[in-house]
Amino acid sequence: ESVYKEFIKLDSTRTVDTASGWFHPKHSNVESIHCYFKPFKFKKSDTLPTVLSEFGGYSLKIADNAANLDKTYGYKSFDTVEAFEDALIALYENEIIPAAKEGLCGAVLTQLTDVEDEVNGLLTYDRKVTKVSKDRMLSIAQKLYSTR
Repeated sequence: ESVYKEFIKLDSTRTVDTASGWFHPKHSNVESIHCYFKPFKFKKSDTLPTVLSEFGGYSLKIADNAANLDKTYGYKSFDTVEAFEDALIALYENEIIPAAKEGLCGAVLTQLTDVEDEVNGLLTYDRKVTKVSKDRMLSIAQKLYSTR
């Protein structure tokens, strides 16, 4: 509670997510949810905007562009760029976009780039390989935008 109040004193115009999905504190500006291991089922909060503050975790290691060849971390692994991209697009089309139509206020994909042994980024660790096509992600962005 005291941390929340300190944030609000510093800047009351910013949204504060005091839990980021792991537990539900007394004070927060959003209902924050993390979902990796099961399909995301949207449930609208009665009092706060609902944000899927972390989701995805789909992994694809591209050995020549990875930081750690010995370890791999992620929640669901794929062997090809095509399989990774298809699964990610399906995740958006089957879970995130329908939830946005029902009132989901935000969704944060984990993560933009691979980090050390976490290979669940849209870009490899060295930023040399993009794992999803720009056109397919643009299509997803347009679908999300049209839910407003």
